[in-house]
This record gives sequence, structure tokens and C-alpha cells, in this order.
Amino acid sequence: MRRLFPLTIVLWAMVFFAVYGRPRAAAQGTPQTPPGAAGRPEAPAAPADPLARAHQLEQDGLYQDALNEYNRIVREQRKARPEVAAEALYSAGRYAATKPTGLDQAHQMWRQLRDEFPKTAAARRLTTPTDNMPDGPMAGLEKRIDRRNSADFRYKMIDGLVKATGSTPAFSYALALILLAVAVKMLLLPLTKRQYASMREMQRMQPLVNDLKKKFKGQELQAKTMELYKLHGVNPLAGCLPALLQMPFLIGIYTAIREYEIAFAHGKFLWIGSGLAKGSPEFMGQSAIARNLAQPDVPLLALYCITNYVTMRMTPAQDPQQQQSQNMMALMTSVIFFWMFLSYKWSSAFVLYWLALNLFSIWQQYEYVYKPHRERQLSAVEPAAAPQRAEPARNGAGAPRETAGRTTAPQASARVRPRRKRSR
Repeated sequence: MRRLFPLTIVLWAMVFFAVYGRPRAAAQGTPQTPPGAAGRPEAPAAPADPLARAHQLEQDGLYQDALNEYNRIVREQRKARPEVAAEALYSAGRYAATKPTGLDQAHQMWRQLRDEFPKTAAARRLTTPTDNMPDGPMAGLEKRIDRRNSADFRYKMIDGLVKATGSTPAFSYALALILLAVAVKMLLLPLTKRQYASMREMQRMQPLVNDLKKKFKGQELQAKTMELYKLHGVNPLAGCLPALLQMPFLIGIYTAIREYEIAFAHGKFLWIGSGLAKGSPEFMGQSAIARNLAQPDVPLLALYCITNYVTMRMTPAQDPQQQQSQNMMALMTSVIFFWMFLSYKWSSAFVLYWLALNLFSIWQQYEYVYKPHRERQLSAVEPAAAPQRAEPARNGAGAPRETAGRTTAPQASARVRPRRKRSR
């Protein structure tokens, strides 16, 4: 017992200091609580700077790590602390603009700040004049980007069309986009004709393919189908090559419009930029009617989706089930495009260009695909309908109504002739 006594004292001392040691140490390091404040809740400590780590990464020269940290802050603080998220976007754009290769990224971040946090102090700072930028940091950044893009030949191509139409904000920018769509369609017309010719050949072969589907299955059906195509000299992949050859050209035009997008802020089109844009209601967090061609416009986007639906509907199908599936696909695709264009806030200039392309595509598809298909269907029906119109009406017994009695005699005589031959 004597040997265990010192150990027991040590254990009790450890328990005592574990329970009472921390409060006493805290009391020595903190001032005494004033009388009457015992029941009051303690004031929260001042929060640390949430952008401190991102600022430290900036000072260390870790460019991408700093931008990733700013983006993380924006994702985490978007709803809980919008002011902090807005400050992170402003700081990220300011830091990205210090690099020549980061101008576009900085513009994208500041556009996000302007569109998602318009009432924050950081958003107001974008348009606050400074000594170096009288129109504000946002306008100064856009001038730098536009000056850089003006050296590219694609920018000069659209700028030349704008100048050729008079450089008038009311119509020159929109007319330049329409002329660009016409030029693209004319250049791609030979490829488009080959693509439509392939579509017509596949439509012509579809009834024969359907007959094969009733007789064969699986790999045997595939082999018989390829033999059928080879017999008639039809290449099922002939329409894919013209479509693939068009893609690099269309991507180049898309890049040209994106480069000229800042300059499209001076352009208008019908209701875009008119007095309707000032009192326009909001739709999905943005103005329904754009103030210029650089902003998204809901009515113009709706027109584009309608033309996209019509274009897909005009492709003829061989059976009602395929036509129903095609119509549903056209509707779903148009709805997805409407949502996607608004979510990514694509400019009305880009939508106007695609709208003009769709209008010309509707005309071409009507002339080269839909109209020949309808004429072929009518020509197939007319020969079968001609004998029915020439044949006189029959009664219930199958004989002509007017000569029902006279027609029985030739039939009877025809049956008798073999009997006369037998009698001989």
C-alpha cells in the first residue's frame, strides 16, 4: 500500500491539472470578466482574411495555383458570402490580366462578376473610373483585348464587312453577320449538294432495306444490306465526309465572331438596342432583350430554336415510327440549345449568325431533299391510281353496274369453248 500511495497522488495530480489547469491558464492570459457580463455571450473573434492564401500564392508567383484558389473560394462562398465570392472574382481577374495570355480568362471572370454579383462592391468597382482607366477597369480590359484581336485576319474579315456596310450601329453589324452567313453557304454549297445527294440515295434505298429487315437478322442482315448498297452503287458514308470537311471552316467562323464580340457591343438589330431593352423584364437572371449584339437576347434565341426545329423536321422519314422519333428528337434538341445558349450567355451576334445559316439551310433542304422526296412519292402514287380511275364502277357482285347482265354472256361463252373442243 505504501508503494502505491505515491502513484495514487501522481494520478490525482494529473486529473486535477487536466480539469482545472486550462481554465487557470486561460484566466492568466485573458482579462477578468467585468461584473454584470457573466451571462452575456462572448463576441466572436474577427474572421481571418479568406483571400489570404490566394494572395500569398500570388506573391510566390504560382499563377495557376492562385487562380485555382480564387475559383475554390467562389464555389464555396457563392451563396453563403456573396461579397467574398465577388472579391475573389475581382482579384482573380485583376491577377489574370497581368499576364498577356490571361486577358481572355480575366474578361470571363469579370463578366461572371458583373452578371452573377451585380450589387456587390466588387462589381461596382468594375465601372469606377481610375487614373489609368477613365472608363473603369472592365472597359480598359476590353480595349486591350480588342486591340490585340484586331491584328488577326479573322477579326479583319468581319471588320471589313462592317465598314463595307457603312459602320452604322443600327444595321451594319447585323448585316455583316448575315452577309457572312451567305458567303459561308455559297462556299460550302458543293459539299452541301453532295451531302443532300447522299441523303436522297439513302431515302431511295430505305424501302429495300426494310424488306431485308423482314427476312434477315443480325450479321446476315448487315451483309445483305451492304450487298444491296454495292449493287445499286450507294455509299452509306458518302454524306459524312462533306459534313466533316465543313467543321474546320465553321469552327474558324465561330472563332472570328468570338474575337469580334467586344466590338459587337456597338451594334443593334431591330428590337436589340431599342427602347424596349431599357424596361425589359428579367429571364433566367438576365435581361430578356439585349442592349447590344454582345449580350444574349431571348426573342432572337427563340427564333433560332424554331428554325432549328423546322430544319430537323424537314428531313423526311420512311415510316411513321421513325418520323415520330425524329420529331421528338428535333423538339428535345431545340429545347437543349435554348437552355444551353442562355446558361452560357452566348452573344446575340453569334445567335444571329446561326439564325441566318438556318434560314438558308431550310431553303436548301427544301430544294434538294424535301421537294424531290415529295415528287418521288407523288410519282409512285399516280401510276397505281390511274387504272382505278379508268375502271368503271362495279356493283356488289364485282361486275360493272351498267352492263352487269351483258358481261355474263362472254364469260359463259368463254367457259363453253373448251367443251366444244372436247365434243369434236
